Amino acid sequence: MGIAAISGMASLKGAQAQAAGLQAQATQARLQGKQEALKYKQQGVAVLDNILQTMASVNARAGAGNIDPRSGSAKALREYAQAKGADEFYMSREGQIMVMRQSELQALEYGKQAKAIMQAAKIQAVANIAMAGYQGSLLGGAPSGAVTPTTMQQAASVRIYDPLAPGRY
Repeated sequence: MGIAAISGMASLKGAQAQAAGLQAQATQARLQGKQEALKYKQQGVAVLDNILQTMASVNARAGAGNIDPRSGSAKALREYAQAKGADEFYMSREGQIMVMRQSELQALEYGKQAKAIMQAAKIQAVANIAMAGYQGSLLGGAPSGAVTPTTMQQAASVRIYDPLAPGRY
């Protein structure tokens, strides 16, 4: 039974190491998700900067040509730049959200696997100890009767063949 307990503890330690590895992978998945999300965020900032630059260029060109930048074709160009830029910005924002959710789901999956490994190891350890106890009970034990003077006399009266002792047998 002691060997089964030691084996069960070794299995638990192995499962703990496996679970710790999966938890580390979960942390890594979260970090990778954050890194990818930052890339999308940088892309969104670049889009907004591009919108501002385009609008400034439209205003400057309109002003250089003595055209009102808030009306006519200059206004239409600004609105077009804003609309296209907003589309790109929202696409990058959606990409950021998707990456974060995907990494969180991956991390949760690793966590579930770690929990399942630990639960299975605990059940296996208990089952091994119970099985060892059951098998030990099948082996039996020492005789339950106590040694009494009567049984000792009976043992002494048994004749043993001794070829060197003449006259016996």
